[in-house]
Amino acid sequence: MEIVIQNPTRAEIFATLFQHMKLFTENMNIHFNTDEIFIQAMDNSHVSILEIKLPSEWFDTYNVKSNTMIGINTNILFKVLNTREKSHTLRLVLEEDNMDKLEINLLSENTNVYDRNYLIPLVDLDSEIMGIPDMEYQAELSFPSDVFSRLIDQMNIFGDSLNITCSEEKVEMNAESIDSGKMYVNIPIDDLNAFAIEEDEVLDLSFSLSHLKNICLYSKISKEIEVNLTRDYPVKLIYKLDHEDAKAMFYLAPRISDD
Repeated sequence: MEIVIQNPTRAEIFATLFQHMKLFTENMNIHFNTDEIFIQAMDNSHVSILEIKLPSEWFDTYNVKSNTMIGINTNILFKVLNTREKSHTLRLVLEEDNMDKLEINLLSENTNVYDRNYLIPLVDLDSEIMGIPDMEYQAELSFPSDVFSRLIDQMNIFGDSLNITCSEEKVEMNAESIDSGKMYVNIPIDDLNAFAIEEDEVLDLSFSLSHLKNICLYSKISKEIEVNLTRDYPVKLIYKLDHEDAKAMFYLAPRISDD
């Protein structure tokens, strides 16, 4: 198996995808399928799920002859990718006669930047892919990802839950605590990149701000984040990358009211 990313923008995206993975899970399986890379991971509190899909066309070289799954420690992978410089081409190799180690090469034609080469030990993980059914959402919003990320960072100062209210007339986000008071923001619908909601529907939902803050750490991989909402179901947040089928998706369970 050999996978190469020469495109510097995509190499940066790939590194960023794994940079914050350790916040979700210590170890994970990566599925190198013949047509795509697929990753699914659940955080330790079982509140959020991360899915990443990168089609074979997204890579400069994608030589995977049969579906292969490897388990890897996310802290080790972060340490390796954190040494990548902008001029580095990223190369992943799994040799048939050495299936317990993943080779990662960071290669540069810049004479002032040295190549880096790594052999990462793999781990055996007993986990199954969770089937997440497609569904119609009652409300779909699209924000500039940097705007949404700043709002979540600021809301996190004032409380531990994001309360979001959506109707045909308005979108409001707020957070509050006894010690810090309340922050609330009315977002003009015309300011959103996209907005759709079922007729006459009013949604009032609450989600963990600490988990949302972790999700927003990925805001650099895409200019836009889609937020899909349905009452009593996890929110689905999507970062679409620079290819139709390349995306990072997050599912976050709602907080249940004590009322």
